[in-house]
Amino acid sequence: MNVMDPKGKSSPGRAARSPKTTWQKEGGRVNPALLILSMCIVIQSFFIIFSQKSAQKSTHIFGLNHIGNHLDGFARDTNKKALQSQTKTKTISVQEYPYARSVEKTITNPKRYINDFERHEDAIIATKIHGRNNLITLEQSLCLLHYAYNKRVLYNFIIFYTDDLDEKDMIQSRKIVYPANITFVKDSPPLQEVLISLPEERRQNLLTRCLEKNPNITLEDIDWWTYCPNSRINYNWQAEFRAWHIWRNPALAKYKYMLWIDSDGFSTRPWDRDPMAYLINNNLVVFAARFGGGKFGREEEHHRRIFKSFNTTICEAYEDKRVPHVVSKLGGEECFDKKIVNVHGYFYLTNLDFYRSNVVANWVQNWIGDCYLCRNFDDQAAVTVPALILAPQKLWTMDAHNFSLGVFHNCEMDNQKVGGFLNLWKKGHRKLNITINFPEARANCEIKAGS
Repeated sequence: MNVMDPKGKSSPGRAARSPKTTWQKEGGRVNPALLILSMCIVIQSFFIIFSQKSAQKSTHIFGLNHIGNHLDGFARDTNKKALQSQTKTKTISVQEYPYARSVEKTITNPKRYINDFERHEDAIIATKIHGRNNLITLEQSLCLLHYAYNKRVLYNFIIFYTDDLDEKDMIQSRKIVYPANITFVKDSPPLQEVLISLPEERRQNLLTRCLEKNPNITLEDIDWWTYCPNSRINYNWQAEFRAWHIWRNPALAKYKYMLWIDSDGFSTRPWDRDPMAYLINNNLVVFAARFGGGKFGREEEHHRRIFKSFNTTICEAYEDKRVPHVVSKLGGEECFDKKIVNVHGYFYLTNLDFYRSNVVANWVQNWIGDCYLCRNFDDQAAVTVPALILAPQKLWTMDAHNFSLGVFHNCEMDNQKVGGFLNLWKKGHRKLNITINFPEARANCEIKAGS
């Protein structure tokens, strides 16, 4: 019975009265606080029903409702408290991001909140070198990272390499990061063995590109140091490896989170915040140093390969101060002429489960395609594109979240041009008022690289 229905007997000449209910105060007045609470509950219930119907409709936009189902190995994301406690965020409609709801259901939330500089068992640090020619740079980077960050969390390292290293080289690197450990993983057979085993189409495509630079070159002449046509093959290989082959490499299989730093990325001070904890607690798929590592879409073929993989492409991507993530807008052939900014590839953290999922594995294979050792389809776009399409709300940058960690790379630090590393290390930068205050590293690290 409705609580406002009349009860009891009527008196002569007087309307029947209800006995006092929980909605009323003494004297028959309605309790306003409880009435407002009731109205809020009704409105909230209506909103939930409406949202569910809208979400069901929106997942069919661009014919991509199948994408979320292919992100294998994940569970529902229920980690809201960490995000709400660390940033104020604007709710983005599912209509604006048609894949957000599917992905939100499929990315595993962390087992528990972790504090800054608390070690997480599923995390690893990774980098890559070509061979012995990179050892001085590598050891400098490892030492600086150890005193800036890793001595507090002791994450182990995986170092991918292409040319042979001897055990003596490996022992020296391991001493630098001790008591953390380093696993060295060879990432390619000798190049001539690879070339012989390639499918004919890929092998011929490589030779054709090399002939542009060297008209008399034969397949047997090609080595890791050959230019084909405008960059060295060993450099092209690291880009292809990081775009495609790294994600399902057996050495990473037992890890869920990876901190990648280029071997010529140099820490210049102790880190005051923990990017790994931030990635994990906010359940991100990418946490990149910055948004702005060149652009893809310089040629129409870029967008064709994206469209082949996702049945859509990216029309626009940018950072918006009103939200914590990179914003993306999707479309079709009308966007095939758009140039889209990448996340920078020298320093970022990723959720490995996302990048080794079937849908992303299919994407990176399509992205590289038959263009073996081809720089046109690089690792930065390979990382950026699936995040912008499948999980834009989980692609954040350190720039936008006040992470200023002082990592030097290619004459830049904290988005400022600072010149060569050796000069910066010795003298700082007077015009920018930069002084390197890192006494523990100065006492323990041999600084020789970065002229």
